[in-house]
Amino acid sequence: MSDYAPVNLSAPDQIEFELNRRRLAAPAGTMLVDAAYAHGVEVPVFCYEPRLGGPIGACRMCLVHVEGMRGLQTACSTQVQPDMVVRSDTDEVRDAHDGVLELLLANHPLDCPVCDKGGECPLQDRTFKFGPGKTQFVEHKRHFPKPLDLSSLIALDRERCITCFRCVRFSQEVAEDGHLIMRERGGDSEIATFTGDHYTGRFTGNVIDLCPVGALTSVPYRFVARPWDIKNTPSVCGHCPVGCNLELTEHEGHVARVTGRPNPNYSVEEGWLCDKARFAYPEDRAPDRVRQPLIRDAAATREVAIEEAVEAAALLLGRDGPHAFLLGPGATVEEGFLAQELASGPCRGALVAQLGLGDAPALAGLRAAPAAQLDDIDRADLVVLVGGDPANQQPVVELRIRKAVRGGGRLVSAGPRRHPLSGLGPSYITPPGRLLDGVRAAGPAFRAARRPLVLWDEADLAHEPAAAAELAGLLGATRGARQLELGADVNGAGLSALGIPGAADLVAALEQGTITTLLTIHAQPAESAGAARWAEALGRVGAVVALASHGGGIADSAAVVLPAATHREQEGVYVSMAKRAQRLRPGAAPPGGAAPGWELLIALAHRLGAAPAYRSPAATFAAAAAARPALAGLSYDVIGELGALLHAAPPATTNGAVGGGGADGTGLPLVTTLRIFGDAAAHRSDALSGVRQGAEVVLGAGEAERRGLAGAAQVRLQSPHGACTLPLRVDPRCPDGAVHATLGVPGAGVERLLAVDRSPVRVEVTAA
Repeated sequence: MSDYAPVNLSAPDQIEFELNRRRLAAPAGTMLVDAAYAHGVEVPVFCYEPRLGGPIGACRMCLVHVEGMRGLQTACSTQVQPDMVVRSDTDEVRDAHDGVLELLLANHPLDCPVCDKGGECPLQDRTFKFGPGKTQFVEHKRHFPKPLDLSSLIALDRERCITCFRCVRFSQEVAEDGHLIMRERGGDSEIATFTGDHYTGRFTGNVIDLCPVGALTSVPYRFVARPWDIKNTPSVCGHCPVGCNLELTEHEGHVARVTGRPNPNYSVEEGWLCDKARFAYPEDRAPDRVRQPLIRDAAATREVAIEEAVEAAALLLGRDGPHAFLLGPGATVEEGFLAQELASGPCRGALVAQLGLGDAPALAGLRAAPAAQLDDIDRADLVVLVGGDPANQQPVVELRIRKAVRGGGRLVSAGPRRHPLSGLGPSYITPPGRLLDGVRAAGPAFRAARRPLVLWDEADLAHEPAAAAELAGLLGATRGARQLELGADVNGAGLSALGIPGAADLVAALEQGTITTLLTIHAQPAESAGAARWAEALGRVGAVVALASHGGGIADSAAVVLPAATHREQEGVYVSMAKRAQRLRPGAAPPGGAAPGWELLIALAHRLGAAPAYRSPAATFAAAAAARPALAGLSYDVIGELGALLHAAPPATTNGAVGGGGADGTGLPLVTTLRIFGDAAAHRSDALSGVRQGAEVVLGAGEAERRGLAGAAQVRLQSPHGACTLPLRVDPRCPDGAVHATLGVPGAGVERLLAVDRSPVRVEVTAA
């Protein structure tokens, strides 16, 4: 993690000052420590971390001499002033640095050879650069039983702590979970949780990156590797549509750690990662990982060489059509474009669809309004959150909203579900199908704001055209207002930029029994919305070829299974919900029998006699950018490490469009919820085993009483599309008039209740 705030040295209102006999300039309000770093002078810090809020001057490491001021000053809490004269290289300053470091090391253990932080430790680096060559302390050091499990994910070595307060400040002031405290006083101070229980939350792993010593380390990574045994690669998270920038650590051929980047992308995640992004990587080595190609026929299922599997897949796709290609939400832009090229070439006439929400005409007006980026949330004086649950669906957005509120902004939310942000401001819980009421309730505050910003949930508004139109009108009539879409699918924006529609027409074609071969690319239709309909439709297809990284679902019945790399193991491009194209880079190679999806699709094109002119992901993306206006002007070089915005709107699609009709079925309206640790990735990761979340049905106390379900342990939900049975929880805070059920949990079956296009449904609720 970077310890210094970025400084724009070309910004207006520059203040001139002198640093170590050099005449320099920095923007007004810049902290001296940041201004010095921007000009190539490192003033050492430990407690200072600009993303945590204002400076606290706890460690006294950043002392400098400022002419005209008595004594030495902490550079982290001193702003640059006109004609200020600063020295960071005097003997007095060096003595101060020596003294501070000597005191910090008085009880610090000499366990660098076994400490996970050894070799990439700020305390180590700054001791060598700024500290004394020898110590005056000869007393025995303190020792504690070690390590202490702060949680199932974080280990605490108390004797290494230098009480910089970074972890406590993150918990109290950024995540605002209030869990971490500094217990006791003076030399007895130590990190603990307020209740004494494990440190739990959605963002706990960030304290590992923040810790400037080895006090807080990753339990899954503990004693796995040393800095000289690893390779770090910048990439992008593939677990939600935010597109957080991160760094993958490779050790012995696999991803052994995920961290925030040393230089964060302040336009996206600001360096923070949710715990799923950080700790889900063991799913790449899960027991159900597809490691070898499979060919399945009536006689047996056999493992084959990759060449034989590609040949078998090409034979199926080479038969008389029609064929169909179905892309999952995690498919890259390159994989989507190659599927389109196959459909327009050797598999001419094949249907190509994405297993996401698809096109929603009701959202066109909202998407045409002035767009915002994630860092614009910080500066909004009013954030209006319409639908969704960012804390569980787009986690880093939660931190941005909390930061805006801490900075003096207001939050108004409206939607059919309570969520962790509901308590930060007025919250209008609307019945399903009545989101328009919530938008109208937020209207007066929106019109009165100077810098309002709307965050709207794609899935919730896609089926409420009246609410979407009202919100679009509000944006159009309010000067300076901007909007940011909270996407439903990881790379939904990227696949839509290619013009790939939703899957409604494709599933209808499957039901008619006219599809000869279906190729799925990172798609699990029978575990997605409309699961019951998908399962029946898949029984009518001639043959299925599955390009998949994990087993289960369609990979367990496909005629040919091509083992594919995960998003941590291949190159490609994802487009975030903010329409920012960003590059995936491989942090490790896939298992020996697997290959990146783009490579498998190019190999298929070769076998089908239509070899493309490009043979790399970069060349594939360049071809896509040349052929699709929404990607025009982009290339791997243009995208770089921080991403690049799409400059054109995605094309409108006509098939697979999402409508705005009423709810199907009878009974209570169904409100689906998501849990950050409740999806397949979290359930495959053994690192997240201690925080995994299951599925449940939640009813309000009054609703449960009226239906005679107050004492029921489990309930059965029945919709026109399917049924499932889940545990029941009665919550007095849950509004009556609806039933809430958890979506995305493997094996729970809530997806069977929904239509393919995720349109509203009503369900009958009975005791199981």
